Amino acid sequence: MVESLVGVLLIAEIVLCSVSSFVIGKNTTQLSKRRFIVSNLLREDMENYLATSYTSIPADGTYPTPNIAIPDGTGTFLADKTLIIDTPDTGTYGYKTIYGKIEWHGGVSGAQDLLEEIVMYVTRI
Repeated sequence: MVESLVGVLLIAEIVLCSVSSFVIGKNTTQLSKRRFIVSNLLREDMENYLATSYTSIPADGTYPTPNIAIPDGTGTFLADKTLIIDTPDTGTYGYKTIYGKIEWHGGVSGAQDLLEEIVMYVTRI
């Protein structure tokens, strides 16, 4: 009887470990997918602002887009996106700094605030 009980407990432990590894793998994959989506959104927007002429940049240089809904294939998550363009030197050889960030709630545990940031320095032609 004791041997049967020990055998059942060992099998239950193996099954629980296997199930938990699948759950952790699923959450990690979803987090990677969301990071991939937001980094591509940032790169796309930054490329658009890279092509923006210096004269059409707003005075404060900020392009906020609060609470954007991003589909990721399993649902939709909300994120805050901000782009900041700075032109410290408007002379002939000036440059443009494009800073982009997207913040969202998630993580493997589902209880973290996450941030993806990209900075681009562009020389004025």
